[in-house]
Amino acid sequence: MRSLAGDGVSLELNKETRGAFASALEWYGFFTTDPVLSEREADETRAHVLDLLRSSQAYQKDSGCLGKLANCQERFDLSLRLTKTVTRSMNKIISKLKPALVDIFGDDEAELVELSALVTCGGSPQQRLHTDADGVNGGDRLVSVFVSLQDTPVDLGPTQLFFNAPNPVVEFDVYSAMNLMRAVAYELNSTEAIRAHGLGDVYLENGRIDIPETHGVTNGEMDFFNAHVRIDPTDNTVAFHPPWDAKTKYVIGVVGATRQGSALVYDSRTYHRGGQNTRGARVQLMFSFQSKRAFISGSTFTMRRRYQRIERVALSLTERATMRSLGQDFQTSPSLGAWILRVFGKIRLRDFPVTADTNDDDRRWIDEDAVNDLDNARDFDVDGLRRKKGAHA
Repeated sequence: MRSLAGDGVSLELNKETRGAFASALEWYGFFTTDPVLSEREADETRAHVLDLLRSSQAYQKDSGCLGKLANCQERFDLSLRLTKTVTRSMNKIISKLKPALVDIFGDDEAELVELSALVTCGGSPQQRLHTDADGVNGGDRLVSVFVSLQDTPVDLGPTQLFFNAPNPVVEFDVYSAMNLMRAVAYELNSTEAIRAHGLGDVYLENGRIDIPETHGVTNGEMDFFNAHVRIDPTDNTVAFHPPWDAKTKYVIGVVGATRQGSALVYDSRTYHRGGQNTRGARVQLMFSFQSKRAFISGSTFTMRRRYQRIERVALSLTERATMRSLGQDFQTSPSLGAWILRVFGKIRLRDFPVTADTNDDDRRWIDEDAVNDLDNARDFDVDGLRRKKGAHA
């Protein structure tokens, strides 16, 4: 990321850069910072997380998942209690990041809605390109932070982040790639030419050219895009290499290969994916803030229930349509109509520094969080409604 530092992807946490954080998220969708934890503090936090995992019965099983991530045998997402170690680290991180978060949200009322350790083990495959969540109503926002608890070179599978567009670096993003692919397919305009240029599996169906008219990205297009995205190891940039033009590449993102203790801050709508880990355990402290009383659709919200408020809310027709457009589901029943569970954080940005609520020797809560249901049903079933037959839309 060094080659892009001058363009605002990497920001120093000082007075001169205040005001730049909201702009960086707007232009790029993410930014990285200088270390927010010292090497000693990061080492202590990493050791604490691994100790928590080792103490869990579920961690010892061949099957089983500490969290709700895909490929959960290789990736572990452990919700954290505010132990002394976690609290000490969070207070230090927030003391450094608070000006940036206030700049992003506009005030210090943002709510903490995720707090976990994200552990990616050696052998973890590369994830599919995805976004985490989106706001249902205007102004709703979710911002996530990864703090690296060790140096994170490319072989540890750091997060790959894709730029918003247009921005000062490139005017190309995922949707631009799809539009380019469709334009090329239209221009070729024959089954033989489309096959010859690598687009056959994308736009040929039953021997006929089938180019979608809608603006949405199809699974075939996304798979094709992923297959032709490569990393340049000399500068950690991510580029799309169109197979129909061997001389051209489009730089569309970076690999978040960060120093120990550094923070990666990204908007939940930013496209990203975890890289392939060929080396060993990559441990990150992960937390998210949302704007006050936001209505966020799609996030896992991996956090201890004691720090959250979860309530069932009725959906308006506009909110239902918005959720459908985001690819999100909601619940229906004859008596309740359309509804969904909404998450609020009990801890706000202005509440930091916070105090620890348990000591580091308490391990009984770990196995309580070893949730095997990937859809979060147990964590979010506040009144048993999701266990009733016919509750899903």
